[in-house]
Amino acid sequence: MKKLAIILTGLMFSLILAGTGLAQTKWDMHLNYPAGNFHSQGAQRFADAVAEATNGELNIVLHAGASLGFKGPELLRSVAEGQLAIAEIPTGMVEGDAPVLSLTAQPFISTNAFEQRLLYQLSKPVYAKHLKRFNQITLYTSVWPFSGIYTQRPISSAADLKGLKMRVYDGTGLLFGNATGIAARKMPFSEVYPAMKAGLLDSMYTSSPSGVDANAWEVLKYFTPINIVGPVNMINVNLDAWNKLDKTTQDIVLEIAVEMEDEMWNLAGDMDRKSRATLVENGMIINPVGAKFRAELNAVGETLRGEWAQKAGEDAQAILAQYYKITGR
Repeated sequence: MKKLAIILTGLMFSLILAGTGLAQTKWDMHLNYPAGNFHSQGAQRFADAVAEATNGELNIVLHAGASLGFKGPELLRSVAEGQLAIAEIPTGMVEGDAPVLSLTAQPFISTNAFEQRLLYQLSKPVYAKHLKRFNQITLYTSVWPFSGIYTQRPISSAADLKGLKMRVYDGTGLLFGNATGIAARKMPFSEVYPAMKAGLLDSMYTSSPSGVDANAWEVLKYFTPINIVGPVNMINVNLDAWNKLDKTTQDIVLEIAVEMEDEMWNLAGDMDRKSRATLVENGMIINPVGAKFRAELNAVGETLRGEWAQKAGEDAQAILAQYYKITGR
């Protein structure tokens, strides 16, 4: 029914455009991951749906693999300043500018898809308030499967983590490294493979789909699903660019965005299962996490979350309290 409404609205919009002669609007969209990644593919479906429903009057051009030259920590300000009209922004990568946004990237805070979605829904109003200060809104979000660690040797306890030279992608990874004796280095995804080949790294922390994107089996042997985070990606648009659209176009985009968010959150679990199968097919060993190791990881997570909440402020603390109450923690 929603799709039919979008199509009918789009047809009406086309008739209006024919009479008014409005010019086409183009947005260049920054994407962090390769074109074949499921997040990038979802963004392409979103852009295609918007182009069709607006009769081509809003054209979102995708630039995958960070090809526009922007890096994760820069993205919030790049959209705020209008350097980018629209961008995919992982919440955990921009905590330097807005610490509360990394709430959904805290270590071991959720254990399943329901808790991931619950945490984001609780966070959503606070996210919107803080993003408004950065002159942007979120059109839709997507989520990653939980991140594990890729290594050259088996990891079965916290003690085994010590001494690893690990690529991480956010502040959570750096703090986790400090707490466990890992030499953690934050770097863009595109730089990981060369660093592995050069011996600068011997491990990385990321999801199963990213492991497939990186052909992790070529340089690493084990995947241990410690499930440290299930990061959320925001598709954010600059408010000045957004406000240049007429109300009809805005309504069309928002309606498509609602459907895209549901689709992307539902897709994460399927992508995890398929990606793990691909890892195994290519010779990678998936090393399960035992009860003792899980308890060690949870203890680290609890400490790091408590320290982060003190720095992140009252908004973050209130959301955490509500989330813990609902989930019985």
